[in-house]
Amino acid sequence: MNILLLLFIAHCIADFYLQKHSWIMDKVAHHERSIGLFFHVLTHVFLTGLILLWIFSFNVSWMWLGLLSLIVITHYGIDIWKSYQTFKLSYYLIDQCSHIIILCAVSYWITMSYPDINGQLFAYKSILVWIAGGVFLANPMAVTVMVTIMPLRQALHNQDNTISSTPSKDGHYMGIIERLLVMVCVGSGYFVIPGLLYFGKLYYRLQDDIVKQNALQRRYVVLGTSVSFISATCVGLLIHLSS
Repeated sequence: MNILLLLFIAHCIADFYLQKHSWIMDKVAHHERSIGLFFHVLTHVFLTGLILLWIFSFNVSWMWLGLLSLIVITHYGIDIWKSYQTFKLSYYLIDQCSHIIILCAVSYWITMSYPDINGQLFAYKSILVWIAGGVFLANPMAVTVMVTIMPLRQALHNQDNTISSTPSKDGHYMGIIERLLVMVCVGSGYFVIPGLLYFGKLYYRLQDDIVKQNALQRRYVVLGTSVSFISATCVGLLIHLSS
């Protein structure tokens, strides 16, 4: 579990914090020959390599090199496949789930082969769970929410071209703050507060005259808010149960 959390944190940072938008667009344009993909893979080599080095007590071995190669090569292959797909939720989820399955397999193999390593990391379990939850609910979940509501956002833009086809930066950061707040509340055992925040926000947003008059706007508000709050609640519950 602790090994998986470390690898997951490294994956999220490389995929959602260090990857530039220009790299993503370059991947879409040039696929396996993309310079953006090359730089993206290098960030995974660096971060995952550091994590595996720490796990193996900074002992550079064939085992370290083999596991790093497995993660990086499969990541490269999955990203090439993804570069040929459209920006749809289903492809996005397949892409991310495939990466996580590889990380789970590597984590399981290390745990079974070197049980002492997982025991040594046990002291860090509590802080790793909180860090992983926070890292996931910030940018990765923001992208997930954006991809989920993108069809509705595009439909609203088609109805009224004064509405941007992409969410605002203010909404992006507010969503991150909301999710982190919900995670902290639920993870700490305060289950009522997130419910009040959820229904309070929905009530406030649905009272807007523009939203009231447009069924598509209502669906957009309810879907975006629900996905954001439910994901944060689930992560908070996992943190609470693991503590």
